[in-house]
Amino acid sequence: MIFDLLKYLIIFLSVFATLSIIQLLVNFIKALLSNPPKQLTLERGALIYYGICVSFLMTILINNLT
Repeated sequence: MIFDLLKYLIIFLSVFATLSIIQLLVNFIKALLSNPPKQLTLERGALIYYGICVSFLMTILINNLT
């Protein structure tokens, strides 16, 4: 029962983290393709959040590959 709940929680968090990284990539591409190109600015909290998302996704990938 607990393992099923943890499995669903990890799936939810991984989907949420993936969507966050996709949003960051879309914002980066929009800033890059604007005329003239704009600098993509991220505040300290956003950098920490995206770093946690990337590390979480990497951890899931490493655990599933081994």
